[in-house]
Amino acid sequence: MGSEGRKPSRTGPATDWSAPKGPGGTGGLLVGARWTARWITVGGRTATAPAHAAAWVDFGYDGTVTGSYGCTSFRRTAHVTAGTLTLGAPAVQSTGRGRCAGKNRGFEEEFRTFFDGRLNITRRVDDITIDLKNGRGDQVALKLLWPKGLFGRRWQVDHLAVADTSHPLAAGKAVYFVFHRDGTVTGNLGCNDFTGRAAFSGDVFTLYRLTPTTHRTCSKDVMRDEQIMLSPRNDPRSTRFSALTDSWESDHDPTQGLPEFGYGFKALDR
Repeated sequence: MGSEGRKPSRTGPATDWSAPKGPGGTGGLLVGARWTARWITVGGRTATAPAHAAAWVDFGYDGTVTGSYGCTSFRRTAHVTAGTLTLGAPAVQSTGRGRCAGKNRGFEEEFRTFFDGRLNITRRVDDITIDLKNGRGDQVALKLLWPKGLFGRRWQVDHLAVADTSHPLAAGKAVYFVFHRDGTVTGNLGCNDFTGRAAFSGDVFTLYRLTPTTHRTCSKDVMRDEQIMLSPRNDPRSTRFSALTDSWESDHDPTQGLPEFGYGFKALDR
């Protein structure tokens, strides 16, 4: 006998996620999220950032910023207010990423020089594009890469993307994922709980085969959706993603040979 109507298990970590308190204003958008540099203008000359989010910054609630200038990683102190960012000396010596393309090295030199001292924070037309400017008129454009609470927050699978078709899920909000910093992922597929592994690198999201941890039976439509998510044609399944403030899309990229499959995620805990 099936068990449709039984409330899916919501036990486990991070089901009551809430963002730690940070500064207000535009500066508050920076903290707790990861941003990728899109371009930099220094002395009137504009340089485009390397592809695949190689240059990025991640502002923590602990007064530090970690990131990569494009080839080498760094960690340094960062004091963020509503309208300013003040950077201290590097807290950790930058470490190389091995071989790095010439374009990346050129951008890194500009970004490393710019990203120092006191910078003004200005928002453009939305919450996912922000400029940092120094007193000399130089600036770098940042775009949201990873939304606040990517790890530890409960993300509803709002829909699946199969080729060019958006496929809503029969179980609605019951389908959710919780990503953890140790690379594990837990959640519910609409009927059954699951565990698995997931990885985020730049703008690529990789999901490995999921394993059910319960064995309930629900309606035909719900079970069909579960099987789609449990039995990927590619294992692991890698997709490119883009973020908004409380949602993110993970979709295929035909130019990179990625599969025609993707996910639409929406925050359940705000």
